[in-house]
Amino acid sequence: MKKFLLVGFICVLALLFGLVNIQAEEIHAKKIYVIDIDDTITSATVEMIKEAVNEKPDVIILRLNTPGGDLGSTLEIIQIIDNSEIPFVGYVGPKGAYAWSAGTFILLSTHIAAMSPNSIIGSCQPVYIGANEYTLINESKILNAVIAIMKERMKMYDRNFSLTEKFIVENLNLNADEAKKFNAIELIADNEHDLVEKIDGMNVRVASGEKTIITKNAEILHYEPSIKTKFMSVLSNPLIASLLLMLGIYALIFGFSSPGMGAEILGVLCILLGLIGLGFDVNLAGIALLILGIALIIYEMSSHSFGIVGGAGVIALVTGIIFIGPLSSPNFYVSREFFNTLLYSIIFPSIIFAVFLIFAATKIFKSWKKKPVIGESIIGETAESTEDFENKTGFVMYKGELWKAKILSDEGEGEGEGEGEGESENKKILKGNKVKIKGMDGYILIVEKFR
Repeated sequence: MKKFLLVGFICVLALLFGLVNIQAEEIHAKKIYVIDIDDTITSATVEMIKEAVNEKPDVIILRLNTPGGDLGSTLEIIQIIDNSEIPFVGYVGPKGAYAWSAGTFILLSTHIAAMSPNSIIGSCQPVYIGANEYTLINESKILNAVIAIMKERMKMYDRNFSLTEKFIVENLNLNADEAKKFNAIELIADNEHDLVEKIDGMNVRVASGEKTIITKNAEILHYEPSIKTKFMSVLSNPLIASLLLMLGIYALIFGFSSPGMGAEILGVLCILLGLIGLGFDVNLAGIALLILGIALIIYEMSSHSFGIVGGAGVIALVTGIIFIGPLSSPNFYVSREFFNTLLYSIIFPSIIFAVFLIFAATKIFKSWKKKPVIGESIIGETAESTEDFENKTGFVMYKGELWKAKILSDEGEGEGEGEGEGESENKKILKGNKVKIKGMDGYILIVEKFR
């Protein structure tokens, strides 16, 4: 009997220890980031989420209010979530918001999916966007791949994966109540504060395993994208990216057909910016812009291009610095605010320098167009000889400036070679004599002794 009691006691202890060991690790959230995705999902959205992850908050809420976006960028965001140690909460908000297509994809791939009342998700069939219209993609190769990816994510988080085909093939739309009823989401929340209260104590499965989120006394911060991301957001607009590429190509054609106007430089800049907007590697484009900017500034210093090349070089240099600037604080152990300050300290002086170049170029260009007036303005003025003239030439001081001068010949404003050495004593100019300016021969004053 004692043996049975001992065995039973050991089994109970083992069970208790097992329960302790399988208990999920708790995440005591002190800092919760709310990231707004309220426009088309592009490479700029990916960059913004990467920056936020690098700052290592305890929880990230993706507040979705988007018509959809680029499939490649969407899949990249999903991979970030899959491999993250930070719990991601997808939230369609505020009230009445929508997360269609790529927005639904991202929502259903987060660790916790939530919606605000009266919000909508669905319409996930991929489309091809042309110049004036869009075309639904019905190729089984693409549809099956997209269905498999969404279905796998819904299985990962114990959601109703039977909805996958309906979302993608039938373009099903669900409101918050319907999505909750059909087990597409976990929560309905009025706002971010309500959401943070409701996720308190929930278990999530992140890359390293099961975690329990504790949100009591957590600080909710609305994430502010960096300058780099804001600039990328503008460039990644499909219309702007396409226009930049077209402008760049036409500028190159014009530049090669009419060299010397600076159109080639504009073309290269526009093409690089357009490629960034279309998802080209930002760091590579940043390096290319840096090299281009430095080369243009060096060329400006060794040529006379009225500041046009130098101004373009400054623009390329600043843009390159923005894109290549390291904005992830864990890699450099300083805050993102420091890097923003650093960027501002680079941008503003560069803008001032560019404005100065443009101003100087304008003044130089205007001065080149004016007729020279110095010869007319000094005729009849008086100067003073600084030395004895020899062979009818010497130097005079006029208004604090030293000028080379020669004596007026009897024939007029010539070289005076006919007078020879028998020059009249009255015409000799000695040091300290006053002379009258009668004209100019290039940069040489023509003078006579003042009587």
